[in-house]
Amino acid sequence: MSFAQRPLVRLVAVLSLAASAWAVTAPAQAASDDERSYLSKPEIQTQIVGHGILSKNVASGKLSHWEFHPDGRVEAVSRNGLGSASGTWTLRDDGQMCVNMLGRSGCRYWFRKGNAFANSDTRAPDAQAVAEVSYD
Repeated sequence: MSFAQRPLVRLVAVLSLAASAWAVTAPAQAASDDERSYLSKPEIQTQIVGHGILSKNVASGKLSHWEFHPDGRVEAVSRNGLGSASGTWTLRDDGQMCVNMLGRSGCRYWFRKGNAFANSDTRAPDAQAVAEVSYD
């Protein structure tokens, strides 16, 4: 691997952990501080797609900016100097969004918990958050 390729490889690793993080401004359902409200496919299509999203990876603290375009393209830029990448996104009927970048795929479910937003690998009530997200 060349020296020039290393930042891109690190970005892919960071982005695969954050995997398409984003937020919404209006609650899908009222949720108590202890209860998650997962976003539905239509909510993601209207509240996520076409908006700039700032993602903070819970494990590393690294920040990245994401844009999900209506035509299925996605662009991500590290705010920590690791570079940028582009790819495609798909949305399943159950609200799971998958991103394919540089030959790697990652899927997440997006939820609101109280006034906070995050994503996780599963829809389990106790699934660990992968990234905290907000509009950028």
